[in-house]
Amino acid sequence: MYQAQSMQNNYLKTQVMSASPNKLIEMLLEGAIKKIRVAKLALETGKLAQMGENLIKAQDIVLELRYSINEEVESTIPQDLIQLYEYMHQRLVIANIDRDTEAMDEVQGLLTELLDAWKQISEVN
Repeated sequence: MYQAQSMQNNYLKTQVMSASPNKLIEMLLEGAIKKIRVAKLALETGKLAQMGENLIKAQDIVLELRYSINEEVESTIPQDLIQLYEYMHQRLVIANIDRDTEAMDEVQGLLTELLDAWKQISEVN
């Protein structure tokens, strides 16, 4: 089992290290969505510690996305995204504290919309 996990970790590390910046953003969005999905399943099965761990990982990913934004772009888009990521982070904190599945669903939906938009943008570039 350990060898299989080690091989998977090496594969993921290689994927991340060779990914383009656009692909990294896509991977982060997908990762946050997955962590929220796992957190909701953990809550449904009464595994509160696992729920909390996954929501904290989702929070960390959202913060990473927030701090990866180039704020020097001459547009309102960076500030709008920063506000959106900060809002999602706050909602995930509330979701963790209150075991709020509506907040989890809301953030998961927002991240999914961003992922879809990001994929469309990446296809054009």
